[in-house]
Amino acid sequence: MSKIEKIILTILAVEHLGFGLYGLYDPNSIAELTGYILNSEFALSEIRAYYTLISALGFMALFAIFIQSIVRQTYIIYAFMFGCILSGRIFNYLLTDELITSIIAAMVAEAIVVGLSLWRLIALRQATKVEI
Repeated sequence: MSKIEKIILTILAVEHLGFGLYGLYDPNSIAELTGYILNSEFALSEIRAYYTLISALGFMALFAIFIQSIVRQTYIIYAFMFGCILSGRIFNYLLTDELITSIIAAMVAEAIVVGLSLWRLIALRQATKVEI
């Protein structure tokens, strides 16, 4: 595994494990950070469910550092999941015409994750062609 692969996977793992575990452990703090109002058990459950998914993605990136056979799948899942989240934010903007700084920051972060994942998928594909 290349050094760049390890660096990118480490960044993805730290970012998503950090936010994911934080949201899972303390959904009220994450809700405050993101502007959610949690006034029911279902709302707490929704936050925890979402951040469990984010944690799982972080664990997948961490495992991919040590299990090279899942690197490609990790990037595919990251590109798909964060592409969907980014699409949802764009759809929200088209419906509401609201685009505040925090939404823009989230969109930029998500676009970076998608871009990095696609870049690495292309690089892995080219490396595979060279080996053949």
